[in-house]
Amino acid sequence: LAVTHEENLRKMRLLTLASMAQDCQEITFSLLKEKLNLTPEEVEPFIIEAIGSGLIKGKINEPEERVLIRSTINRTFKEAQWVFIKNKLELWQKNLVSIQESIKMSHFS
Repeated sequence: LAVTHEENLRKMRLLTLASMAQDCQEITFSLLKEKLNLTPEEVEPFIIEAIGSGLIKGKINEPEERVLIRSTINRTFKEAQWVFIKNKLELWQKNLVSIQESIKMSHFS
């Protein structure tokens, strides 16, 4: 199950794009070429892969050589995301306890 250097590089570039896209609404092709070390021919297929994999949501503005970003995955969790997850887990736990109690009650009636 060895992963090639090229595959690792591709994944790192995709994750880097996701990080770059978190705080902006558009990214130029020239910035992608510079930061990700892409050739001009690699830029559009790379963006298409990032959109297709769900890392970013957006569209390509080919005439202006830009990617318009609507949203992106969270590469890092900040306090708000942790609080959301904590609250969701506590709700699940409460629901599971309720289900367990219902099952116990149905067995004893």
